[in-house]
Amino acid sequence: MQIKHIVYSALFVIVANGSLFAQTTDTQKFRVVVPANISISPPVEVEITHDESENDQPFPQQQWLVKGNVLSGLSVSFATATPFTHTTAPDFKRDARLNLAVASSLGPAAWTVDQATDQTDYQANDPQAVVLASSDGVGRATFDLGVEFITDGFGTFAAGTYETTIVGTVTAN
Repeated sequence: MQIKHIVYSALFVIVANGSLFAQTTDTQKFRVVVPANISISPPVEVEITHDESENDQPFPQQQWLVKGNVLSGLSVSFATATPFTHTTAPDFKRDARLNLAVASSLGPAAWTVDQATDQTDYQANDPQAVVLASSDGVGRATFDLGVEFITDGFGTFAAGTYETTIVGTVTAN
C-alpha cells in the first residue's frame, strides 16, 4: 500500500506545478479621442456717450477669447460690418477704427498680429475695417480689440445712436 500512496503523491505534484500556479499577462489600451475644436467668444455689447469734443471716441478695450486645438494653428479676423451708422437716419455715418493686440496666451502656439490697425472710409465706399492675427499651433489667446468712433468735426452729424457690429472669425490654417 505504501507504493500506491507514493505514486499518487508524485502525480499530484506534477499536475500542480504544470497549470494550477501558472502566471499570464495581457494588456488593455485606453484612448481618448479629442475632437478638433476652434472657437471665438466676444464680450458683451458696449455703449459710450460722445463727450461732444472734436476727439475720436474710444471704447474700452474689448477682450475676445480665441482657442483652437488644430496642429496647423489658427487665423483670426475682426471686421466691421459697416461704418458707425445712425440707427434711425442711416445716411449719417462716421468711420470706425480698429486696433488689435494679444493680451495673453496659453499653450504652445505663438500668436502674431498680422494687421494691427485699420479703419473704414465711408466716403470712399470702404465699409470695412479689418484687423488680423494668427497662430502657429495649438493654443488659446485673449485679444484686446480697440474700437473708435471717428468724430471728424463734432456738430456735423446728427444726434442719436450710431452703431457698428464687429464680426470675429476664426479658421484653421
